Amino acid sequence: MAEDTAATPGWVEERLDEILALHSIGDAGARCRAGYLACLAGCRGAMDAEEAHDRCRAAFIVCLREGGLAGPPLEALAAELEALEAEISERT
Repeated sequence: MAEDTAATPGWVEERLDEILALHSIGDAGARCRAGYLACLAGCRGAMDAEEAHDRCRAAFIVCLREGGLAGPPLEALAAELEALEAEISERT
């Protein structure tokens, strides 16, 4: 019997990869990416999905910052992640 684990729709991971390909996030990005996707998956069915998405994005940004990404590239990435989260809210 398989365990039920929260997951994001496949298109979310694909879209995130498209966004990350536009930015140089370095090797730490893979760990940060996995955490972000897991966090987004946990938001499904949340009472306030937007607030939950905000927490996921903030944690992802902190993770990337700790990996050395900063300044305008990080700000541009944050804006794209916010747009992805809005799309998730619209499509789910």
